[in-house]
Amino acid sequence: MNVYWFDVNVAGRVTDRHAEALGDVLTAADGIDATVQAGEDGGVIMFSREADDAIQAIISAVRDVEEAGMTATGVTEDLVTAEDIAERAKVTAASARYWITGERGPGGFPSPRVARPKASLYSWAEVSTWLHKARLGAVDHVAVETAQACALITAALTVRRGVANLPKHERRLVTRLVA
Repeated sequence: MNVYWFDVNVAGRVTDRHAEALGDVLTAADGIDATVQAGEDGGVIMFSREADDAIQAIISAVRDVEEAGMTATGVTEDLVTAEDIAERAKVTAASARYWITGERGPGGFPSPRVARPKASLYSWAEVSTWLHKARLGAVDHVAVETAQACALITAALTVRRGVANLPKHERRLVTRLVA
């Protein structure tokens, strides 16, 4: 078993009652493996969950969050800057910038998801996969697996929310498409 680190984003106000309910859910299972950061407009629950794989870890955490009465909107470990990439890959910021520009490495570095003049944002799922395949930096298979699972489950949660707002006949169409 591996330990997977990820954050579950939740919508709406996160109350003390939600945090206590989550503590009860986690205590009844395998013990407390999360920390809640709450705000008026939502919150983030940081997990360090042990499981056979990242998908199992994240889905079980989403279920725990929802059992505690909160609405999961996404799972993060996704958008990163060049500095974040350097820190996670345990290299210098210059090395990360060289990979991004193609001056070093095999080329084909993932395009930014959000292009900005000073600090573009990249998908950590894409970057960690690229680093792992290129055998650059200190990104291990657990980081790659976690990043990819976060991206996939966030997409599934987005589809789930969208389907709930569709007329019934259109729900079936979308559900068949993603099944």
